[in-house]
Amino acid sequence: MTAPPVPLRRHARLRTTDRDEAEVTAGRVMSSHRLRVRRPREFGARLNAVTIGSSTLLYAVYDGEAEVTALAPMEYYTLQLILGGALDATTDLGRRRAGRGQACVISPGERLHLRFAPGTVQLAAKVPRQVVERAYSGLGAEPAGRLVFGQEVPADSPWPDLLRLAVSTVDRFDTGFLPPAAGLELERMLVTALLLAQPHDHARAMFRGGGTRGYRAAGIAAEALLADPSRTPAELARAAGVSLRTLQEGFRSRFGTTVTHYQRELRLERAHRMLSAAGPTSSVAEIALACGFLHFGRFSRDYRLRYGITPSTTLRASRTADSSA
Repeated sequence: MTAPPVPLRRHARLRTTDRDEAEVTAGRVMSSHRLRVRRPREFGARLNAVTIGSSTLLYAVYDGEAEVTALAPMEYYTLQLILGGALDATTDLGRRRAGRGQACVISPGERLHLRFAPGTVQLAAKVPRQVVERAYSGLGAEPAGRLVFGQEVPADSPWPDLLRLAVSTVDRFDTGFLPPAAGLELERMLVTALLLAQPHDHARAMFRGGGTRGYRAAGIAAEALLADPSRTPAELARAAGVSLRTLQEGFRSRFGTTVTHYQRELRLERAHRMLSAAGPTSSVAEIALACGFLHFGRFSRDYRLRYGITPSTTLRASRTADSSA
């Protein structure tokens, strides 16, 4: 029976039994680290790697037990799928063990220690931090800064299969090199699946209506409405720098209501204040128009529902108070 071809076989970077050579070469592909080997005579390392977009796909094998300790804080995410053997990963978040068929995610941080069991085989992706943050923003949320993913991967997460797809797609090209657009698309698919399916500390904000971008825009629009309740939702969206849909979703998330309802409540409050302090020459119609109400019957209905009396009753009470003062 013919053995399956080695992944990324056209992109060999390392094949050695020398620990120093493995440490230097793998450090160039990933980041500077210290490599320790328990039994030097059993040690061997193979590494194939290729770039897609701004990320790197890898196929790596350790024939003997090996330990890797990062020498500098990482500025990239590592997605690892174990094909054979086992991996113990210790990071700022704690420890995660992944065996054959399992995956893990390592986020940027100060601390990284990896221990590979003898015969560990893995597919991995090295994804720059800015690529993940840019993709997060593209999903409708404001830039998150540092995103931290949970190390454990849900059983139904799609990104490990997309990692396999990316590797097999590279291998299907005769030259072994993807057109740049194809590499970017594979990177985009992988990172999007990671953001949508892998638990992370900004997931709640991302899935909140309109994301944090809409939530923030709702606050800006609410302040603008306090100054001028007559502004239209479209004007408010432009002022906040978002689409009307994002603004609507942000209002539902932040205030539990629509822009229109929030605006109507502010207009009613303003009308109530003006009616309560109106002079002898003011009219209900003038005050309604000043507060943005064009339909007087609807204004009277909404006012009565809110305050339990009609606008004209409030106006008469104000005049009576002035005359008796």
